[in-house]
Amino acid sequence: MKKLFLKWAVLAAVALPEISPAQTFNYQFGDVLASFRKTSPEGLYELVVDLGNVTNLIKLPVGTTINITNYTATQITNAFTDTGGFQNLHWSVFTAFPNSSSWVTPLGTFPANTLWFTLPSTNVGTQTQAPALNGKGEQQQVKNQMIGVGNGAASISTFLGAASTNNTPFLVREPVTYAAQDDTLSIFIQDTTLENGYSVGDFGGNGFPLPFVVENIAPNPFSAAQRSDFYESVPIGATDPIAGLAGSNAFFLGYFILNPNGNETFTRADAATTPAISSVTSSISNGFAPLQVVFTNTASGTITSWVWNFGNGTIITNATGNAVTNTYSTGGDFTVTLIVNGPGGSSTDVLANFIVASPTPTLAVANSSGGKFVLYGTNAPVGVRYRILTATNVTLALASWTPVFTNNFLSNGSFSYTNTAPTNGAAFFKLVSP
Repeated sequence: MKKLFLKWAVLAAVALPEISPAQTFNYQFGDVLASFRKTSPEGLYELVVDLGNVTNLIKLPVGTTINITNYTATQITNAFTDTGGFQNLHWSVFTAFPNSSSWVTPLGTFPANTLWFTLPSTNVGTQTQAPALNGKGEQQQVKNQMIGVGNGAASISTFLGAASTNNTPFLVREPVTYAAQDDTLSIFIQDTTLENGYSVGDFGGNGFPLPFVVENIAPNPFSAAQRSDFYESVPIGATDPIAGLAGSNAFFLGYFILNPNGNETFTRADAATTPAISSVTSSISNGFAPLQVVFTNTASGTITSWVWNFGNGTIITNATGNAVTNTYSTGGDFTVTLIVNGPGGSSTDVLANFIVASPTPTLAVANSSGGKFVLYGTNAPVGVRYRILTATNVTLALASWTPVFTNNFLSNGSFSYTNTAPTNGAAFFKLVSP
């Protein structure tokens, strides 16, 4: 029965069973592989490490952190002495299983061509956006490349022989010059093109079939911990046995941390849920252009950005969720769309014709006739209601003004008002709509 090659971080160290020197790399069905290589400049060696079966990671209780003990920091620095140790080190973790059918485990049945891989994070405290699932054919291509890494490492291990101190049941130090036999890590993981002077690790696709890179790259100098998130990806349309549903994105299992001293950990974590939008509100929903509107929203979940499309050509990306302001300079009916993004996915709220901005009426010069006040104008929004208010004190709040006339703007956009009695004292008038 496959031994567990990972141990709890919170437990005292437990010695691994003694292994005969005659043993070589022990890659088996469903084993997780950690890979280390350099491409700019290219090192003399690469490392492939067997971390044990992937189910050992999946079944860890959420919140548990374990130390990765199947390699030592010294083995990495020895392998990359010629290129400066950890700096510029490409590292990743991945696995697949070779069956053309599903894989039945005590944790559930994994569909054929299920993949597990890391996605580099730019922040050790933040989960990456869960990548979209791929089709069965695309995932099969990646699966073959992943398994090629393990089989190639086992082949090189046999070639090197058990006498090599850098060749254990858990680790193989592969000479880069062995690439002529198409068995090394880089042959299977690297892209066929260079980006920024080095090959990226997307299993040979140049963006296809994986539209993302699985490798993290340690900076120079390497002074702060790096994080890579670990995802489980079933083919599109298949049900993930751990998530329990057929979704559109890969399922988040946890994350690996590589520290500057070479120590690596894995933390089993909960996937972030898809954020939800409860409501979108505005300070005003209609009025005359130019119309300034303040938008607010209530949303829940882990959110990294709020993307507002105001329907008038203006789009704002907000990283805080605070209120945003937009001005509608011309008349029209405007549909407002809010998209909230987070590591668990995205949610969209579309509010059709949410804001109505009307053209500003043109007011002709007011005059008096027969002692009566006459007000008229054009360019008003057809059919929209308007009101005439009056007060003897222009500084009064609008709510204190007295309504004296209500009507709708005519079909030609005109409007008019004549008060019913001569004005014997000072009076002020306002036109408001609606």
